[in-house]
Amino acid sequence: MKKCDKWYSIVLMGLVLLLASSLIACQPALSSAPPVEPADTTSPPPIGGFVATDAYDGKVNLSWDKSMAEDFDHYSIYVSKSEITDVNGMTPAQEIADIITNRYQVTQLETGTKYYFAVTAVDKSDNENTSVACVSAMPTPMPRGTVDPDVHVEVYQSDMAWPGTTLLPDNYDPGRPRIIEVNMLGEIIWEYLVPHNLKQYTNPGFDVELLPNNNILFVLPRRGVYEIDRKGRVVWSYLTDKISHDADRLPNGNTIFVYGASDHKNDAQIIEVNQKGEVVWSWYAKDHFDKSPYASIYDEGWTHTNAVTRLPDGNTLISPRNFNFMVEVDSNGSVVRTIGEGILEDQHDPEILSDGNILVANHVIPHQAIEIDPKTSRVVWKSAGFERDITPVRDADRLPNGNTLITGTTRILEVTAEGKTAWQLSLKDVIFETPKERPARGFYKAERIGTQR
Repeated sequence: MKKCDKWYSIVLMGLVLLLASSLIACQPALSSAPPVEPADTTSPPPIGGFVATDAYDGKVNLSWDKSMAEDFDHYSIYVSKSEITDVNGMTPAQEIADIITNRYQVTQLETGTKYYFAVTAVDKSDNENTSVACVSAMPTPMPRGTVDPDVHVEVYQSDMAWPGTTLLPDNYDPGRPRIIEVNMLGEIIWEYLVPHNLKQYTNPGFDVELLPNNNILFVLPRRGVYEIDRKGRVVWSYLTDKISHDADRLPNGNTIFVYGASDHKNDAQIIEVNQKGEVVWSWYAKDHFDKSPYASIYDEGWTHTNAVTRLPDGNTLISPRNFNFMVEVDSNGSVVRTIGEGILEDQHDPEILSDGNILVANHVIPHQAIEIDPKTSRVVWKSAGFERDITPVRDADRLPNGNTLITGTTRILEVTAEGKTAWQLSLKDVIFETPKERPARGFYKAERIGTQR
């Protein structure tokens, strides 16, 4: 073998050995590489609290609970004329990237056609729970009425408001007191004129409510409580001068009402009567509060009780305005608890919410609607304060979409939980010549009647 060939063989053998050792040295590094993460195939949980509501004239409002998905990417909204059980293969009508946005208005639908809707959450790996429980709604035309010279709608955000009509007493013209039902545009679609011989009995507290049979129950202070049908015919009444502010029809057919207009210690502040007009239950504040510091109070009555509500457990919630708190009593009339001490001032029309909290109009300065947790006495929500030209604020109702309908003297507002105005009805060119005219002639209470009633 030549020297060069021998040298070449030695070099080649060295290169082979060097390559082999390099490969061996690399083995530990290769074996220590992190394992590949498996692909995310878990879909976000189904959406809860999904509701579809006719918003009139080819529009449907959708709302749902916020997604709990940690890797949320967007909501997908589906629309169909047939029932939806699985959205696999369907194209979303809309995608919403903001997890906080949990409402949407579907437009350009056919009036009188039933539609089905579904909403899903999609995560960043494009996972989607395609099996859905859909909801349905049928767009209908808005009921139309007549334009009135005294009232008008200044704000109407159809995608934010709870659609329907609004029922309220209107005493702005004392010579022509009436009950009106207005549509979302402020047009009057139904009206009842209080008879001429009764028109002086409208203050304080000309309360009105819709009954399940579509009749209207209303209070004429110091005169009585009446039930009329939609043709204005009186179908039931209970006459007494010991009545004011508030009356409710109970599920058993009885009627419960308050007396707080110039009430005295010997008066029953709460009375319940049956359909025959027999008193079946009453409550006297003197049995519990004829003591310091309440015994010497007097401001338009001893207690000036202005509201009563029968609770689901059979107890009764009472609002003695002058005491600056609410009282819950049991079926025997014994005080279970007082609510709102140190928070409330001249409170009006408390309402029990589905979670047990209480929504009430509060007359601290400025007036506002507040929601109280009675277990902790904490204010868990409050509206913005209202300027003087709207006060007094005497009613607040929580609507099914979470908005709140608030009745002030010159305006009725629907506000979102965030404080945005979704709807506002106002008195036109209102002029009150004296301070006493404000509560006497202004709005008192209002009730929204939903489209799906």
